[in-house]
Amino acid sequence: MPDLSFVPLHDRKDLLKKSVTFLNSEWPRSDGSREHSQKKSCRPRPPMSFLLLDGETDEILGHARVTTLPNRDRALWIESVMIKKGERGRGLGKYLMNATEQWMLENDFDEAFLSTEDQCRFYESCGYQKCDPIVHSTTATSVFPAMEHFQNAAAEHHVPVRSAPSSASAITSALAPLPPPPPPLPKMVTTSTSPIQISTVEHQYMKKRLKPTTLET
Repeated sequence: MPDLSFVPLHDRKDLLKKSVTFLNSEWPRSDGSREHSQKKSCRPRPPMSFLLLDGETDEILGHARVTTLPNRDRALWIESVMIKKGERGRGLGKYLMNATEQWMLENDFDEAFLSTEDQCRFYESCGYQKCDPIVHSTTATSVFPAMEHFQNAAAEHHVPVRSAPSSASAITSALAPLPPPPPPLPKMVTTSTSPIQISTVEHQYMKKRLKPTTLET
């Protein structure tokens, strides 16, 4: 295992653009969108990103991000955990998780939550246990805008209720041609028709109560 350096992105702002390229190699997004996200994570406190670097070359070997959780003052959500392709299977993933958890403990956080599609076995080997889903930053940013979109769509097609006509206007209306029917209500917005992306992929939520550990290199 190479000499490793675990640092907050905030302390290595010079590597921000490289971190964008690093993450996009696994989860492609536009550079602008990814850079915007990384800039928001370039902070000394959560939400923040960490980098795992080769201590000799400063090459990015790994990345992790932590964010706060609603109503859980001493817990953090861990996401965007990634080890460089070609460097996997060498224990760097566990090192990255241990280093992230150690930072959490040193900053008065004692519980970690995350979700995964296909890495349950790895996280179980790191001490995580399966748990029920919880609300976190990613669900908040995907569900709440979608709800607002539904409400706006309904409001745009709202047909106002008119007051009852007077007797004179009723006679005039009887002689006048009927108005055209109102436009049909919008179809139910689904994941296939909504401009908002809502993840429907099954994720396994996991948690861990943190205890002090010793990092091994």
